[in-house]
Amino acid sequence: MEATAEPARSRFRTWVTPSRVAFLGTAVAVLLLTLPIHIRSPGDHETAPCGTALALDLDRWVGPMDGNYWEQAYRTCNSRRIDRIGKAVGVLSLTVLAVTLLASARRRDDDER
Repeated sequence: MEATAEPARSRFRTWVTPSRVAFLGTAVAVLLLTLPIHIRSPGDHETAPCGTALALDLDRWVGPMDGNYWEQAYRTCNSRRIDRIGKAVGVLSLTVLAVTLLASARRRDDDER
């Protein structure tokens, strides 16, 4: 009876598994969708939250403060929301690609043994 030693796997390949990559990609996408979006308030140099990528909150810009800034705030916040959603979709698509490549590489390694 001969004992065969398994080939040593690199530390990187043992840590990077499809499930960990999927979890990390999903966590980044959820953070992108739930973190508040900040835009500049009219006449102010500070930023103010206008909601998240999933919910719009423009109550701060309704009413005559120094003018009606609701339209400008809506355009700015909506463009940042679209950008944030696009980033989340990009992260998810790269996550699916990475998980697929890792799973196929792992399956190929198992077939060679």
